[in-house]
Amino acid sequence: MSSAEPTRRDFLKAASAAAATGPLAAVASAEPADTAKILNYNPKMHYRRLGKTEFMISEIALGGHGGRSIEDRVPVLEKAVELGMNYVDNNIAAECDMYGEAMSRSSGAKRDKWFIGFASWPEKVTEEYEANLTPEKMMQSIEDRLRSYKTDMLDMWRPVGATWGEGQTKMATMLMVSHKALDMVVEVFDKAKQQGKVRFLAISAHNPKVFHRVLKEYPQFSVIIFPYLFLTKEFGGDSLLKLAQEKDVGVVGLKPFGAGTTFGLKPQQLKLGNVDDRGHVLVKEMLQEKRLSAVIPGVNIAAQLEENVKGSYERDLPKTPQEEQAIRECTRNFYANLTPHYQWLREWEVV
Repeated sequence: MSSAEPTRRDFLKAASAAAATGPLAAVASAEPADTAKILNYNPKMHYRRLGKTEFMISEIALGGHGGRSIEDRVPVLEKAVELGMNYVDNNIAAECDMYGEAMSRSSGAKRDKWFIGFASWPEKVTEEYEANLTPEKMMQSIEDRLRSYKTDMLDMWRPVGATWGEGQTKMATMLMVSHKALDMVVEVFDKAKQQGKVRFLAISAHNPKVFHRVLKEYPQFSVIIFPYLFLTKEFGGDSLLKLAQEKDVGVVGLKPFGAGTTFGLKPQQLKLGNVDDRGHVLVKEMLQEKRLSAVIPGVNIAAQLEENVKGSYERDLPKTPQEEQAIRECTRNFYANLTPHYQWLREWEVV
């Protein structure tokens, strides 16, 4: 690394100083003039403020359930760094292990290049799992992820409030996260933060009621993570986007391609190695919403990364007739290929 590049220590120092001085900026505001404070900065990539964390993250992030091995994650991580990405978020414990080992083997995409968010699936904080939750188990999951990434500190812990189970096909069937579980999460986070193990707290879920509860009652949360589609619009009067902005909480969008349905695939038909040149069009469309901090398209191979980041690189260019046609095609595909198991995604057409 050249002497001109900011180190992770410099980056954290700058972010902490920014958080301690001056009024808070708007959620997901444009990148500041001093780009030297942005981790892994690439002038082609756009960066957005992650709410009150004050971190400037790449508006295209790395995550999802792609990848089968450490060997295929190394080139993906290295290509992501080359393209200017600086935020990775993993859900399943085995995926965290895989990414952590891939970072350690990489020559140019090691831990110091990344703002890392993590969860510990199958541990969930929703009602059907609540009886299994204890502060000790939660802290153990944090410590396990520190070992996954071979580090003594991770940036953002995001317990999972998403549910998968028989009959959970519509929003009304999605389980809630109770005050008891959220109180436990906050208790564990406060302790882990004091011990220097994590810096920020987030939550991911499939039920919007979870986020309304968190945003209105738990200021300890800095980020919310939920499904955000290329056709998602704001819900007037009770908008999560508006509420998150008022609370200065970062917003990250998951499943932007509707589990592959937008490309004419059913979720179970997803294959490694497919690159659809409409991907960047959908990403570009999503990034018109300035209150989003980032979107996380699933990635299997490095070539998919290159397609996705074009959505950021070309974000401010006028929409072409070809792009309008791609959006119409993908909208038809989404409705035609959404399986019963994924019908709940339709509930995220408004936020």
